[in-house]
Amino acid sequence: MRRKSQLLVAILALAAAGMATATYDFIARALGVPLFCPFAGDGCDIVQSSPYAVLFGVPLAFLGILAFGAYVVLAGLALRSGSVARRVLGAMLVLNVLEVGFMAYFGYVQVALIHAICSLCAFAAALNVAIGVLTVCALRDRVIKPAHSAS
Repeated sequence: MRRKSQLLVAILALAAAGMATATYDFIARALGVPLFCPFAGDGCDIVQSSPYAVLFGVPLAFLGILAFGAYVVLAGLALRSGSVARRVLGAMLVLNVLEVGFMAYFGYVQVALIHAICSLCAFAAALNVAIGVLTVCALRDRVIKPAHSAS
């Protein structure tokens, strides 16, 4: 398997883990079930019950499902279509910059305003950072590869 394909498969796996985490959070919120929150005690429930856990009436966990789902779709497109892979990876990088920025802001909100940490949110943020690193590696690999084949 080529390096770019391996990177995209890794992105798919990380995005699937993010979708699973966001889905768990969303369903638990909808059912009113306390969250399993490793390393943070009841921090996830405190964060989830805060007014900051909803944006324009939409739970952030649902937005997480959509964002991680977009990663899955984009990585799948990049795997299947070599000719537009670079543009798809560029779109994925734009999404990632927005996501990481939003997650950084939400991390600030948790610490400064809510005074609680959600380890599920921290896990989702770490997944976003990892996806960003892999996306940059995949873009870099496509740029550098022709230079290596010419030598």
